Amino acid sequence: MTLSEMKENQVATIMEIKNESGLSRRLFDMGFIAGQKITCINIGAFGSPIAYNLRGCNIALRKKDADKVWVIL
Repeated sequence: MTLSEMKENQVATIMEIKNESGLSRRLFDMGFIAGQKITCINIGAFGSPIAYNLRGCNIALRKKDADKVWVIL
């Protein structure tokens, strides 16, 4: 499943980031690394942006960017 399919308060483990020019590097720099635990903490009113907690930091991603990150519950 992807990050954008997570429900609020669900915890998942990052599996991989689908390679897209610049996006995967930017996410990697923010801590989106395979094996990291991530929690969906808030979904925007129209489904975007979506806020996640990763390594103690809250990060908001657009839905189209969250679609590129694959996780397992």
